[in-house]
Amino acid sequence: MTKVFIDDKAIDWPTQQPLLDVLRQQGYPVAFSCRSGVCQSCQVRITQGTPPAAAQAGLTVAQKEKQLVLSCCCYSEQDLGVSLYDPREEQVTAEVLSVTSLADDIIELRLRAPVAFHGGQYMTLWRDAQTPRNYSIASAADDDHLSFHIQVRPDGQFSRWAKQLSPTDHLSIYGPLGDCHYQPEHSERPLLLAACGTGIAPLYAVAREALAKGHSHNIHILYAARSAARLYWRKPLEQLAQNHAQVRLDCLILEDPSEGKRKPANVYEFVRSELTGLQNHQIFLCGAPSFVQKMRKQCFMAGARPRQVCFDAFEAGR
Repeated sequence: MTKVFIDDKAIDWPTQQPLLDVLRQQGYPVAFSCRSGVCQSCQVRITQGTPPAAAQAGLTVAQKEKQLVLSCCCYSEQDLGVSLYDPREEQVTAEVLSVTSLADDIIELRLRAPVAFHGGQYMTLWRDAQTPRNYSIASAADDDHLSFHIQVRPDGQFSRWAKQLSPTDHLSIYGPLGDCHYQPEHSERPLLLAACGTGIAPLYAVAREALAKGHSHNIHILYAARSAARLYWRKPLEQLAQNHAQVRLDCLILEDPSEGKRKPANVYEFVRSELTGLQNHQIFLCGAPSFVQKMRKQCFMAGARPRQVCFDAFEAGR
């Protein structure tokens, strides 16, 4: 058993317990949501010792330089000194512009805030001190607003609250974070953008930014859903493909193969059978962790190298 030092206290740290649980059992109000390192709500700062590599997986260089770790993924390897970290110290206040229904259980939240960003990055939004959530940015850098597509779940503490927001309401935000966005070095490669669920929102923004910056290679968008009804963002994507000859859109439906060019297909089988030779592509993947993990494997099998794949894996309705 090792120890964690905080506020001049030495606390026993059982090997099998994550740091998050040890701190919360002692009454420290560390926020959390997913408990799997995805939402990044549970960050604390290491003040003594070396941050475990596994506890920094997915953090940016800037976050690592601040000695931050994800306490839900931080297990006892050595004695550590820690202090609580509240990213709200670096927050800005955003004004609500609109809340619009995009589907039965998906809303678009538009905010105005004095931040520079790229589509595909993510930000932390707060309902209150104990309810932060990370959402990918669905607007492009040239837009005059921040847009987020949020799945509203029956038990969603943040999403149900966000649905009730009104114009001129305010909330605290932090960021942007993440490198899943179009960058200058991507201009020399064809792009493959693959998403399921609300993961399509940031990739739509990535495609728009690429086109705005004069991307001259092909842009292939794969949009997967269980049924045609779940392809809530298909019309803007179809319009994008109509307006730009270099954009190819494939909507892959696992059930209810009904209309038009939307085809019943397993997205992973589609990649195996139709997408070969991805050695030169820049690839963006967004959606549920299982989707991202399987798609990364298929892309690697088709020749892609790890540095060519940007991804953002998140739980639905987080």
